[in-house]
Amino acid sequence: MTATATSTARLRSASDDSFPRVRWGRAGAVYDLIVTVGFATPLTASLLLALTRSLHDALHLPGAQLPELDPTALMFTSMFGTAVTMWAIARILRPEWRFIAIDTAGRVLFSLWMIWALLNGQSATVVAFLIGEVTWLILQLSGLLRLRRR
Repeated sequence: MTATATSTARLRSASDDSFPRVRWGRAGAVYDLIVTVGFATPLTASLLLALTRSLHDALHLPGAQLPELDPTALMFTSMFGTAVTMWAIARILRPEWRFIAIDTAGRVLFSLWMIWALLNGQSATVVAFLIGEVTWLILQLSGLLRLRRR
């Protein structure tokens, strides 16, 4: 095979859709994109956090009110938002089993950190995020298990 033919074959195999997809993988990534894109900049993150504080007060939810974040905390929040947004885009474009497996493990950890925050008196607004994480964890895990049985 010539070098050009080999390169063409590699490009074709890298861009085709023959990789095993996990049921619910792309949908979970779309959910993540919707939930986290607003945290990707300091301006939008501060607006979303202010909205969350207002929701906490309006619903008289238990737990501590979310604090106002200083620029350093907003920077870290936005770095998290940017990383998760980019990770979501990668999984939308390539919902491969290995990416969905990594994401599912991440959902376990995110869920644990949210439970830890709730147990340490943080706002019950965290529960909405926890429900989303656990829901997509279960759906993605079921897809991974179904793929494994094939």
